[in-house]
Amino acid sequence: MTGALVENLSEQLRLAGLVQQDFLPAQLPNSDQLQWATIFLPAEWVSGDIYNVVRLDEDHIGFYIADVVGHGMPAALLTIFLKQALVMRETVGSSYRIFQPEEVMKNLNVKMAAQKLSGYQFATCCYCLLNVNTLEMSFARAGHPYPILVRGDTEPQTLESRGSLLGIFEEAEFPQQTVQLQSGDKLLLYSDGAEQFVGSINERSDFVFCSDFFDIKDLPVVDMFDKFNALMQNKEIVQSAIDDITAVALEIA
Repeated sequence: MTGALVENLSEQLRLAGLVQQDFLPAQLPNSDQLQWATIFLPAEWVSGDIYNVVRLDEDHIGFYIADVVGHGMPAALLTIFLKQALVMRETVGSSYRIFQPEEVMKNLNVKMAAQKLSGYQFATCCYCLLNVNTLEMSFARAGHPYPILVRGDTEPQTLESRGSLLGIFEEAEFPQQTVQLQSGDKLLLYSDGAEQFVGSINERSDFVFCSDFFDIKDLPVVDMFDKFNALMQNKEIVQSAIDDITAVALEIA
């Protein structure tokens, strides 16, 4: 009986993982100008991370990663709520309005705080809005790792902005920042499970990129993520350090 119960539970978790992946984008808005790549590696059958990349209209693409604190089934259930609660645009009659990143984050935080979740479940998120014509990108973050900009032969740059965890303070603010992208740029969003493959904060509170990231940062974004994926899957990680790993990358042709 115990063996049958364990087998049934494993099958249920496997199916839950498949359902969760159905909430991820089936296609990415690639074009001659923009190339996207993603990585989604749950620590268990299901993940506490979720991402989306969606074309909002002819001129704008919204994209984000959200990461629930913790992993496993409780975190995975909350990612489905986050996917539905994170609203990028609203339609009224025959017109629509695209929300700015600071609005998206503030509205999401209010909805999450209003749930008064048991178990002190919180989340991080970084939401970006790209104008595909001007290549101007605005973003806001909530306790999430900073986006990384890779530009030419210069040192990779972390794009910093303030913002606390989602679901703690209903009145929290998430200041918006703007960066002008240009041809050849690569932009990387990632969840904290991938930090050990990207870089870390040193004793002077500076972000230091690791050698593995420097080895792949100049590759085309799809090749970069192929190497990134292989690196993460092959590296031995102690059990206590295993976490969900998600990343989204954009390359400007």
